[in-house]
Amino acid sequence: MITGDQLAIGKETGRRLGMGTNMYPSSALVGQCHDESLANILIDDLIEKADGFAGVFPEHKYEIVKRLQERNHICDMTEDGVNDAPALKKADIGIAVADSTDAARSASDIVLTEPRLSVIVSAVLTSRSIFQRMKNYTIYVVSITIRIVLGFMLVALIWKFDFSPFMVLIIAILNDGTIMTISKDRVKPSPKPDSWKLDEIFATGIILGTYMAIVTVFFFWLVHDTDFFTNTFGVKPIKDSLAALTSALYLQVSSVSQALIFVTRSRSWSFVEFPCLLLIIAFILTKLVATLITVYANWGFARMQGIGWEWAGAIWVFTLVTYIPLNILKFIIRYALTGDAWGNAVQSKTAFRGESKTLLVAPNQHAHQGVSAPPETYSSDKIVQMV
Repeated sequence: MITGDQLAIGKETGRRLGMGTNMYPSSALVGQCHDESLANILIDDLIEKADGFAGVFPEHKYEIVKRLQERNHICDMTEDGVNDAPALKKADIGIAVADSTDAARSASDIVLTEPRLSVIVSAVLTSRSIFQRMKNYTIYVVSITIRIVLGFMLVALIWKFDFSPFMVLIIAILNDGTIMTISKDRVKPSPKPDSWKLDEIFATGIILGTYMAIVTVFFFWLVHDTDFFTNTFGVKPIKDSLAALTSALYLQVSSVSQALIFVTRSRSWSFVEFPCLLLIIAFILTKLVATLITVYANWGFARMQGIGWEWAGAIWVFTLVTYIPLNILKFIIRYALTGDAWGNAVQSKTAFRGESKTLLVAPNQHAHQGVSAPPETYSSDKIVQMV
């Protein structure tokens, strides 16, 4: 906390907010402090270790931001005054409070439209949720593209089986109908600042997509070259009917493709993190349509023949069994890339708590006023320690 008020006021405010009371006067920044314990401490080290400074001028704020950035710290700053515009502009994230001057607003990256700092937490949570949805969507798209292209290519190369292009179109339409609901999905914001880790995204997409393609090849081999489904589920063989094989392959590809959404959207097990109701409804409706097509459709132009409810049930059982390893693969990939398969999942409740040094610059005219706690959801230490 950096304030123009007296040191005693700054310490008391810091104590009430839980920010600490290790604060110094502005004279410590220019080497004029009479405290002998600070004589041998570099200014950069003092700024890095201090909980705040009091009695400062706007140029001090700018210098503190500059020195912290030179030490690779990400600085966010909240202010409202005309003289603080240079420091707001210099900070990585400048935040103008609700009643800021026009100069402060123009120099800031974020302008708060409501009083209190709790809206900053809401903004960060919202932005990280949006980023998480975009990341989930990207992994899904990479996985499903590889899964469709590689799976059908291997089936065509090995068995010379020509899957109906029209049914590929139906798969794409139903998949898009489900994936669009991810924009409203319930997600857990990352506990730390996130970024586009392309190695993780593409590695996850490629491996999951390849796994599903191999499962499709294995499924087609079981249906076309063996009596596994007949012996296990008591269904009639369909290996001699190309139209029936198309129906079976369509349901297998469609069902596991859309179920993949629940894997890519979650950090933990897919059945632990409950999705939004809209996504569940979309998944159930599209799967119902896909199943009805498989059971009843007799489309000569698409080389499709209904194979009945017994085959549909058998394919769904096969899909559920082969779906479980997708979660395990996700953890293995994360562990191989980051060394921690569960970190994001178990730390999601500790977001914004003591994860990095934070610079909170209090507007001078407000620092001496009573400090009230933010709305019920957020405690003061979450706000002042926010990344």
